[in-house]
Order: sequence, then C-alpha cells, then structure tokens
Amino acid sequence: MSRKVLLYVFILVFALTACQVQPPPPQASDAAAAPMNTNYVLGVVQPFTGSLGAFGTDFQRGIELAVEQMNAELAAAGSPVNFTTASADSENTPDGAAKAVQTVVQTSGAQVIVGPLTTGEVLGAKQFADDNHIVLVAPASSGPAGGIPGDYIFRVMYPPDTFAGQAFSQIAVARGYENVVILHVDDPFGNGMASVFESNFGGKVVSVGFAPEPTDLSGEVSKISSEIATLGTDNTAFFCICFLGDGQKVLQLALTDANLTAVDWMGVENLATPDILADPAHADLLAAANFVSVSFADSSTPNTQPFLDAFNAKYGQAPGPFTNYAYDAANVAMLSMLAAGNDGQAVKSILPFIANHYIGTAVQTYLDANGDQAVAVYGIYTVNADKSAFEQIGRYDGATGQVTFK
Repeated sequence: MSRKVLLYVFILVFALTACQVQPPPPQASDAAAAPMNTNYVLGVVQPFTGSLGAFGTDFQRGIELAVEQMNAELAAAGSPVNFTTASADSENTPDGAAKAVQTVVQTSGAQVIVGPLTTGEVLGAKQFADDNHIVLVAPASSGPAGGIPGDYIFRVMYPPDTFAGQAFSQIAVARGYENVVILHVDDPFGNGMASVFESNFGGKVVSVGFAPEPTDLSGEVSKISSEIATLGTDNTAFFCICFLGDGQKVLQLALTDANLTAVDWMGVENLATPDILADPAHADLLAAANFVSVSFADSSTPNTQPFLDAFNAKYGQAPGPFTNYAYDAANVAMLSMLAAGNDGQAVKSILPFIANHYIGTAVQTYLDANGDQAVAVYGIYTVNADKSAFEQIGRYDGATGQVTFK
C-alpha cells in the first residue's frame, strides 16, 4: 500500500474517532451534591438557682437570642450549619460547675460552653475542661485567679478585677481615706478584689471574709462595726465586695449600726444597680454614705441598640445587668465554631483571632496573653439626687490606669 493510501486511511480513522459521541462526565446525584446539614451544640452552664439564679437565667436568654439570630442569618445565606443549645445548672458552686460542664459534654457532645458565671465556678470546671479540650467562654468571670495562660478558658468582654481594684484604690486616695474596712465574699472574686485593692492602697486595710451564699451576716457586720470603732470614723471607709443579695443583707443590718452609718461606703458593681435602691431606707443610707462604685461606663457601639431592641422584642423586658456580655460571648463562641468546627482544640486556637475582631454590644473585645479581656473602661458611679438611680461622676481608663472625675 502506497504512502498516499496510508495517509488517507489514517485521516479517515481519525475523523471517525473524533465524530464518535463521547459520554458526558459523571455527575454527582442531587443528594450527594446538596450540602449535609450540620448541627453544632453550644453548651450553656450558668447558675439557674441560688443567689445568682436571676443572673444565670437572664444570661441564658441573651445566649438563646444570639443563637436564634445566628441561625436566621445562616439559613438566609444557605448555610447547612445550625446551632442548638444544651444547658445545665452550675448551682453557683465550683463543684456544681464542674458537674454541669461534664454533664453538658457527655450528654450533648458540646465542645464549647458559654459559662460558667463566677471565677469560683470557672476554676471549679477548669480541670475537666483542660483535660478534655473543652473551651469555656466565660462572659463575666473577673477574679484575678482565673487569669491563666494557655488553658481552655477565655474570659471575654469583662476584664479582670486588677483594673477595678486599681480604680477603687485611687478613689479612696482621692477621697482622703486613711483606713478602709473590707467585707468580702471568701471566693476567688472577693479575695482577688480585696488583695488588688490592698496592694494599691497606701493606707491601713482590715478585711473580713464570709462564706458564699450566707444565710446571715450579722456576725460579720458586728465585726466590721467593731473594726470601724477601733480605727475611728474619721477618714475611714467601708468597702463591700459582695453580690447583690449579700449587700442587701448588709444594708439591712447597717441601718441600726452607729459606726456603719457614720462612714463612707464603697461597693463593687454588683451593688450599683437600681434594685438596691428599691428599698427607700437602703437608698437613704447609701446616699448619706456617699456610696461610690466602679462599673462599666455608659458606652455604646453600633451593636448596642439592636441588641436591646431584639431582647425586648423577644422577652418583653429589658436585659438585666451584664446580660449583653453573655450575648456577646455566645457570638464569639459560635463564630469560632463556624471557623473551626465542633472541635475544642481547633476552637481554642482560632478564638483569640475571632475575639480580637469582634465589636460587642458595649466594647471592643481584645484578649491578653491569659485569654482575658484587655480593654477596661469603667464609670465611677454614685447615687443621684432623688435616690432613684446611679449617675456617673468619673471614669477609669485601663489604658492609662488613671481615674478622672467630672
């Protein structure tokens, strides 16, 4: 066969081969192509009973609102991810918090938990969390003892009490106090605040502790009164590092105490709430005692009013104190899970990056080396003229470490 004929044959075979209909590439079935729905469980551990039960219940409302909003946004974006919650009562004790965290993890598979509330609870749950790579996103823990680098605890939004303790010491100096008698709850929060204050205050400090969840404080109040009598009421102040219910007990006992009604009072942010002014006798005492407190400054972000409006629309009432921080903590937790999945180790790695780019309902989140909120701006508050609320009379800036008065 000639070369010319061979060439014709080759061209014909090539053309016939090229004209054959090729099968389409394999297509995934519709079921395989559709993304699988993914449910992430966000744990919630708060004190739903005991003296802090009202705080825990309201914190859960803030968390549920955040979850509802996140799910709506994810659904609108076509995301297959959905969040649900699993909750347990910490009972406002370290042991209760440890058991609650363990229960949530073992029953729901949650690897990220919003809570617990107090530093004592957080430290109670710490060992289990660290050993099992469970991330705790605590919205309100502030005791200095909780500031530990490298662990699975992140205390977002609410800064450590090292800032507030410095602010109180500067207020005491500015007011000319030479002696301060402290009544404090004997737990990491109370002990930590008292220690920071004493280390920053140059005058004499006398401290009296009381066990958490006291049924009666008459013995401790009598001791405080005796210490004030020994020091003298001139240039002496009383500092109550107490939760709201405990502070109300102290106020009731102080009404008939000549020493406690003769000195100025200071109190932590738990006492700077309208609830403590509901009793006219208590309001009168605090006003006469030039009561002063350090709490978060009246500040807002673009996210403040939308949160307030949404909370009121969902629950028919305004959020309680610090509930917005539980809402913010839930958002930081969920955003971290969207980036890293339901994996405690992965969330631990990514959460600081997420938190440092999150603008909350009152303040920008930024974490220090311990995983604690590093931005601290406080207001200095006292009872207003008609004794119906607290008004801001000054400011403390954690960046400068200085208190200024209006």
